[in-house]
Amino acid sequence: MTLQQIRYILEISRCGSISKAAQQLLLTQPYLSSILKDLENELGITIFRRDRRGVTLTEEGREFLYYARPMLEQEQRIEALYSKRTAKPPLHVSISTQRYPFVIQAFMRFFQKWDPERYEICLRECGMYHVINHVYEKKSDLGIIFLSGSTEAFIRKYLDIRNIQFNEIVSIAPCVFFHKDHPMARHAEVDMEEMARYPYASFESDAAASLDFSEEALLANFGQIQRHFSVADRGTMINILTHTDAFSIGSGILPPGFAGPELVSRPIRGQGKDIRLGWIQAKGAPLSAVSTAFVDELRKTLHQG
Repeated sequence: MTLQQIRYILEISRCGSISKAAQQLLLTQPYLSSILKDLENELGITIFRRDRRGVTLTEEGREFLYYARPMLEQEQRIEALYSKRTAKPPLHVSISTQRYPFVIQAFMRFFQKWDPERYEICLRECGMYHVINHVYEKKSDLGIIFLSGSTEAFIRKYLDIRNIQFNEIVSIAPCVFFHKDHPMARHAEVDMEEMARYPYASFESDAAASLDFSEEALLANFGQIQRHFSVADRGTMINILTHTDAFSIGSGILPPGFAGPELVSRPIRGQGKDIRLGWIQAKGAPLSAVSTAFVDELRKTLHQG
């Protein structure tokens, strides 16, 4: 298997037709078909299902592209790293983070201090599973995640296997958050047994990820929840919490201008500082001056919060 073959398979998938892909690649259809057949024979799988309308990926084909696509992305990163045709801009950083509004607040403070004329920034919000793998695959320079008492042993083992270290910034108590007129908002702290009567909102988990990677690991009575919203992005989460009686659980840090003006947080009765927020990086890899400046700004933001 070669990277060129993977490129051809991606183009066939994009076009939905071997003939159309051949035209785009400036190849003959028989030649491209033979390349596809050779690869299928080599791997012992069927990548595409063929019919009169064109081709569609099989389950094996989707699985193949899931693992093969990062190989091309890594090739592109290596080429970009060593290419001398263009110089890197003064501000060059890639960060993956769980969906925390305070991280975006810290990033904007950091960015405004640097205020460069040229920059290349990649800021990804996703679940913990993907944050860790972005750092592992070197898609991101660093990642922002949390550990809790119930998940720490599992997550630390997962990080160790990938040669990634966790650097704690602050320990805080988990909170629930909901809209300011929620029936439980009048309480200074909430009991999780009482919260079970309300809908729970969480970010959807990757099918391959364990519960240990999700915020639900903080919710001891998650099985009692009868109504559950599952969303993919922070904007939808804010809208769900603003316009329903749903609640979510997490750090409870809701910086003005970044988390929705209608939301409030309340501590959970009987909970200690069970959330440890911090950043991850490859073990032994030095942080760039840019990444160090961002971590410092994040530390300031969390301690102020």
